[in-house]
Amino acid sequence: MNFARIISGVAHPMLMPLISVFVIFHSGTYLDFAPHQLVRVIYMIVVISTVLLPLSILPLLKNQNIISDIGLEKRQERLIHLVLTLLFYFLGYYMLLKFPITRIVANLQLAAIISILIVTLISLKWKISLHMAGIGGFLGMVIAFTILYSSSLKLVFMVGIIFAGLIAYSRLKLNLHTPSQVYAGFIVGLVTICSCMLLI
Repeated sequence: MNFARIISGVAHPMLMPLISVFVIFHSGTYLDFAPHQLVRVIYMIVVISTVLLPLSILPLLKNQNIISDIGLEKRQERLIHLVLTLLFYFLGYYMLLKFPITRIVANLQLAAIISILIVTLISLKWKISLHMAGIGGFLGMVIAFTILYSSSLKLVFMVGIIFAGLIAYSRLKLNLHTPSQVYAGFIVGLVTICSCMLLI
């Protein structure tokens, strides 16, 4: 049980955009040589819009009794946080557009917005796994990036597959999702991110 909790925490969906950006800037492409100052700014934008703001709003929501638990296990409470997360992602996307040399990162952010929007709409009626949508989206990014930049990310993809299995195991072990919710989350994340990045 402790192992499952550790996996769920380490592979939190909020961390996937940041991990994806790290892979992009260490992909063996021209992006590896992007100016360090620019890379730092992009990291800062991604961290603030996808991690810090979504996390920092949770204590406020709990303090105002809008949510009962920071873990967001209740579907309605997850919806509230997902909507706010969408707003933060849009803010980050707007700022990333100012750096055309790394437009791929802005496209990834936009793809993530579309993925979260789809997950939010599904969550109106059914509880879908956000963790699996996150790791599925990461793998979708790896596939799309490999196609677009002819970059070999086989090792990254294999590690992602292993983590996807571990995350699925942890969510089922903790009785937080059914198998169908786990599979659906993975498919939605992978297909949405991959197709959006290829088409944008």
